[in-house]
Amino acid sequence: MDLNPLATLDAVQPADLDTGPVVVLNLLKFKSAESIHPYLEYLRKVSAVCADSGIELIYAGALKEQIQGDIGDWDVVLLARYPSRRACYEMFRSQKYQELHPLAEEALARRVLWPSEPVMPYKTSTIDFEGGEWLALLNGA
Repeated sequence: MDLNPLATLDAVQPADLDTGPVVVLNLLKFKSAESIHPYLEYLRKVSAVCADSGIELIYAGALKEQIQGDIGDWDVVLLARYPSRRACYEMFRSQKYQELHPLAEEALARRVLWPSEPVMPYKTSTIDFEGGEWLALLNGA
């Protein structure tokens, strides 16, 4: 499986890329427990280097017991919000992103990227919390 989004972007790109904000579901399977470190470096760099895309990482969580359904075995779910599909697709196609992508390849065995658009009104608010393994690792602890 090719982990680079460029492998499939042209085949799946809709005609209208400006329908409003999009949240991309990322399902992640790491090569090993140690693979989290190059992946966190990838996240740090993408968030900084590709900030002009409007990317906002809004959630990351370790997947636990599967209550219902069968979508395979994954380690982490990550949600990233972009101002539009255009911003998301342009980021994936950018030279800046492509230079960082090898860090994701180093860390991941496989990944799913799945954009979604809101079908109901929603409200967002900032939630402050203490702790979190990824937060500590991202902050260099």
